[in-house]
Amino acid sequence: MLPTDVSPRQRVLQVAASVVFCFLTVGLVFGYAALKPVLLASGVYADLCEDDKPYCAAQDTKLNFLFIIATSTVNMASFPVGVYLDTVGPQVSTLTGAVVFAAGCIVFSLGHVGKYVDTYLVGYFLLALGSPAIFLAQFHLSNTFPARSGLILGAITGAFDASSFPLVFYKAAFFAFGEKPSLRTFFALYAAIPILLIAQQLSFGPVESYERPGEVEAVEEATDALIFSSPFNGPSTLPPQPTRRSISPGSPYSPSTSPDRAAANADRRASAWSVWSRDDEGNPTHRRRRPSVTAYSRVAYDIPDNADESEQIIRLEQGCEMRDPVVGVLFGQSAVSQVYSSWFWIMEFMVAVHMTRINWYLATVHSQLAYYTKNVGLADTLTDTFTVLLPLAGIITVPAVGWLLDTRRIRDVALVMLSIGVGFGGLGLASHTIPQLIGIGLLVCFRPLFYTAISDYAAKVFGFETFGTVYGWAMTLSGLLGLVLAPMDKSVKDTFHGSYTVYNVLLLVLGIISSALLAWRTSVVPAPRSGAITLPPDVIIEEVVVEEEEP
Repeated sequence: MLPTDVSPRQRVLQVAASVVFCFLTVGLVFGYAALKPVLLASGVYADLCEDDKPYCAAQDTKLNFLFIIATSTVNMASFPVGVYLDTVGPQVSTLTGAVVFAAGCIVFSLGHVGKYVDTYLVGYFLLALGSPAIFLAQFHLSNTFPARSGLILGAITGAFDASSFPLVFYKAAFFAFGEKPSLRTFFALYAAIPILLIAQQLSFGPVESYERPGEVEAVEEATDALIFSSPFNGPSTLPPQPTRRSISPGSPYSPSTSPDRAAANADRRASAWSVWSRDDEGNPTHRRRRPSVTAYSRVAYDIPDNADESEQIIRLEQGCEMRDPVVGVLFGQSAVSQVYSSWFWIMEFMVAVHMTRINWYLATVHSQLAYYTKNVGLADTLTDTFTVLLPLAGIITVPAVGWLLDTRRIRDVALVMLSIGVGFGGLGLASHTIPQLIGIGLLVCFRPLFYTAISDYAAKVFGFETFGTVYGWAMTLSGLLGLVLAPMDKSVKDTFHGSYTVYNVLLLVLGIISSALLAWRTSVVPAPRSGAITLPPDVIIEEVVVEEEEP
């Protein structure tokens, strides 16, 4: 579905609704740092403590297990959810996620811990399971206004990063009003949010994914060939037939033709382009248009969003310098081919390491701060600061993240993430307040940049046609790795006597390596030859020209 198929007003409403509901749902389980004090005050798992102690290591481990299971579920569910999204479309995926999320709210509110059933664990699991079905179905909305795709993507992921705010507000209200509303009341009432989301989707939610405005298919295939950087041997030549010709010097669309002349010639013609490929026997066969190709080619070639067909062709054939040569590197390839590429595995390494770093800190923030500062009261204050800054940064950083993704290459973004990652990893080992506070500030800024940049990378490199499957598979593998957080937490308490330094240093080193690899991978993309359109040898560009009569 093209943006032009829907009115601007409705597209604005769809984007606004997406941001609001992402803020209220998709990252709620990541508000664990704010929810944990409420769980403790409510006596959740208090029966694990001996001698009626209000708090103990066994209870802390069991509560942390809630978060570990939830974060792993969010990631591991991404692959099946991604395949499901690619199959049924964004509306059905969102509706499914909303139903599961509502069930999670209701089950969590039951507050029953028995021998066979733990509704806190099951409910938190369902909240986590419904989240990716909602979240992944929103990325295509970045194409509603293509010239602002980075900003919209930043707003959606920023809403995800800020979606722990509802639990921050709940924690403040809970302790301000004498431990009311209770967990049962809050989560039972919160089930109304996914019900409203269902109503929104059924009333004006997009049934199909948005694509970028359709460029002529010659531009799409030429863009494919240029960005693919495949070892094709020079530009293809076209059979000398009346309706077929190669793009050569002197052509009205040739790089050697002046822009004014090319534009004038283009204005006198109405051209329809189609792309063909040859089958095994050499016979021309029509090649299906790939929706994902249109997603970022304007960005890659710095083509204005309102450019008409002739201007697109002229700019492309004049060999405009690409804004980011990685755009479209694997467009049109199967999901299996994309997953087997180095582009995927370097991204996966980056995702796995940094998701583990972020979730490790989220699960153990208070314990880490208490260990490094040796001051429980100060740790309480810093933890409260962290729980507020985490969602707040998701909102505040949206313009900066959007600008960075819209104007800079992915290589530059990777280097920025490398710098910030080193900063918060190193400062997090300090024993003084100011370095710890600065480290917290860097982490809460890194998180929205990381999540947005990775989804942006996946869309630009792999395309939206396979986005759900490829991105989902990356998240699923990361979720499997996230299961190590539970034994890590246990070993800190048992083997390392409360010290977090070994794991923090290890994650810091892995973070440096993974970020540097991503920066390297996005730097070594061979640039296309200026002024030439290199097409695969099996591609024929057919132009049907209809001459307009002179007045």
